Amino acid sequence: MDVTAADIRALVDRPVGKVPVTSVYLNTDGSRYPKAGDYEARLDGLLRDVRKVAERLDVRRREAVLADLDTIQNWVKQEFDRTETRGVALFASGGEIFDRVLIAEGFRNVARVSDRPYVVPLEVMLGRSHHIALALIQRDQARIIRYQLGRLWLWQDVESDVHGQHEQGGWSQRRYELGIEHELMHHFKDTADLLRTLHEAEPLDALVLAGPYEEAVDFARYLHPYVEKVLHGDPISVDPRIDHNALMERFGEIEQELVTQRRADLLHRLAAGDGQAQNAARGIRHVMEAVNAKRVEVLFVVEGAGIPGWRSATGALALHEEEAAAFGTPVEPVDDLVDEMIEECLRSAAHIELFRDEVRLGGHPVAALLRF
Repeated sequence: MDVTAADIRALVDRPVGKVPVTSVYLNTDGSRYPKAGDYEARLDGLLRDVRKVAERLDVRRREAVLADLDTIQNWVKQEFDRTETRGVALFASGGEIFDRVLIAEGFRNVARVSDRPYVVPLEVMLGRSHHIALALIQRDQARIIRYQLGRLWLWQDVESDVHGQHEQGGWSQRRYELGIEHELMHHFKDTADLLRTLHEAEPLDALVLAGPYEEAVDFARYLHPYVEKVLHGDPISVDPRIDHNALMERFGEIEQELVTQRRADLLHRLAAGDGQAQNAARGIRHVMEAVNAKRVEVLFVVEGAGIPGWRSATGALALHEEEAAAFGTPVEPVDDLVDEMIEECLRSAAHIELFRDEVRLGGHPVAALLRF
């Protein structure tokens, strides 16, 4: 599967079966784990922890989880080819891997056993990744380079027949210049049409223009309004011979700018909603009430935050058993209310924004912007 909002929702909406789902996220980044044995040792540690969890289950569920672990271990050690992959996510149930994610970004090593796939690390990855295109514009050629989830590739290399200048003088020169202008217009228009096609097929989060400043500015006039909306900043200077590592660094900077700006905008809205219960909520209890009412538009979560709780027969979440029972019995305990809230918000198409600490959420582990 791909790491998209639709794919993650489909994973969350997978019907609950009679046996649990084992979810394993493994970092296989060669810069951190040069040898296969290095990340395999981390995998072994994760699987040991899951075995301890499995021992507390009934016989049928325990045997299913142990079969998952054998399958996952065999796949990683016998079938997995690292190549450009830095992050692996595997989802197994009943001894079979039913879905997997292989990306060029590293996951945090973590494993979970639950009735549904554990998707929080995918949300973390999605929240910090963007689909970015860089258009390197020159008067007689253009290169369109794409970047997503730690991978970049040349999407289109456009060659043009725009002629150079000449110094004949008089009407002949003017007619020649008009021909060049016409050729340049078509070159820019054709390149802009390619970007529109790309954006329609796979929407861009940002488009960056690069190349000689005047030519890049002139080219921007040909962009379709939908594409122009995702134009990021002013044209930048990039050497046409720039190497892969330098491009990766530049894309990383652009992506961080996008994350920073999005978070600043959302946090500004959250701050503006303080004191207005209809617009915002902070803290486990208030956010949980909004989740139960399906009112959350944006859920802010401190990564790793968690607290046990309860779920009622109607699906409502609660901090205490008697509170859950008020929504309907029987009730069942849940290991982590925060994870449950994330999954409920995904089902209602809310946006998830994860942070590393509580500072920007006013000391709370969760907060939310509300729909109505």
